[in-house]
Amino acid sequence: MTFLRQISQMAFGLMLFLLLVSHASSRGGPFSWLPLPLPTAVSGYGWQIGVLSLLPLLVVGDWWLGKNGQFALGNPVITVPLAAFSLLILLCLTADTGHFAAMLGLCWFIYLYLANHPHWQQNRLWRVLAAVLLVQGTVAIGQFILQQELGIAWLGEPTLDLLVEGTSVAQRDGQNWLRAYGLNSHPNQLGLLLTALILLIWPQHEQQENIALRGYFWLALLVGVAGLLVSLSRSAWLALGVGGIIFLTHRRLAARRSWRHFAMPLAILLAGVLLFALVYGDLMASRLVALDSPLESRSLWERQRALGIAVQLIGERPFLGTGLGHYLPAAQAINPSAVTVHNVPLLLGAELGVVGLLLWLLFWLWPLSRYGRSPAHRAGTAIWLALIIMGMVHPEPTLLLPKGAVLWGLAAAQWHAVEPGGSA
Repeated sequence: MTFLRQISQMAFGLMLFLLLVSHASSRGGPFSWLPLPLPTAVSGYGWQIGVLSLLPLLVVGDWWLGKNGQFALGNPVITVPLAAFSLLILLCLTADTGHFAAMLGLCWFIYLYLANHPHWQQNRLWRVLAAVLLVQGTVAIGQFILQQELGIAWLGEPTLDLLVEGTSVAQRDGQNWLRAYGLNSHPNQLGLLLTALILLIWPQHEQQENIALRGYFWLALLVGVAGLLVSLSRSAWLALGVGGIIFLTHRRLAARRSWRHFAMPLAILLAGVLLFALVYGDLMASRLVALDSPLESRSLWERQRALGIAVQLIGERPFLGTGLGHYLPAAQAINPSAVTVHNVPLLLGAELGVVGLLLWLLFWLWPLSRYGRSPAHRAGTAIWLALIIMGMVHPEPTLLLPKGAVLWGLAAAQWHAVEPGGSA
């Protein structure tokens, strides 16, 4: 049984790594490698399901055969609102939106797996997340320096061309400057991912005695922060700052630890941030200060218009909404140039009605009201607030997109774990 548990944990770690490090796109990705034969009704859509897509079955099978003792349902402050929201989603599914059930299942799977493997979560999860930081951060740095894609479409890297409209750029000396995407669909999604992973692994700096593991931690953190900088994602920087404040507010260093264990690496990180600000200060200023430039003005105007359209849709259809996955057609019926609203609560409220909006807010706010002031749950509070901040200005942090589902599952599991020496 121990062997089966080890196989399950290794398969889960590999699955999690691939989900976070790759981008599912028409150009490929790990879950399309070695495609399996599919029925004509499915293959006709151009879908490719690779052999690695069977990893969840291996995890579940070995987990079930090797499980010992009771099955944990997680923390009720997460499980109850998440179950209620999931039930509403399932009731709203149609033939065109059935894939959303898979996204919900992915979130539940990650959340409950970690809740039932607290030792692995405490001692092994951070190593997987650190590896993702290294890969995503390295790719992002390369894209930013070279100002082009790195040619790793086999891993799902998007096509990046400064001359193609829609490519996310910032302004530098009146010229377009490519923002780093990493292996994601947008720089803001890169910022969301790196911010979440940095906050998830941060508690490990107080627990690593092994020199090699401590070096691995700081290297991953350094590369992750560098990748976050070159994403030029304002909301991600803000979210990381808020999460950092939570950790500083509830800082509890064990008696055996002292500042000398991490003062030097932390100083190196801060020096790197200052160096980036010195070299690319004009780029940072274009994102933080020069909001009246044509590029930034247009972006902010489009987002403000989208907020108004979302509020209008909620007012017109407060109970039934536009239907799951049907926000954009309904918005474009009001304004043909409308885009998806960059606010998760408004997006869900427009699609699911007021009930969906209230259930999502319950999912967001119940854990914070219960544990938000507890030092023992500082990790959960930090990552939860960071995702909420990102969810207020972007549509990605939702359970209905792959990386959003994974990150919410990881964040939800943090509420189930209590830090050593803390009290709930």
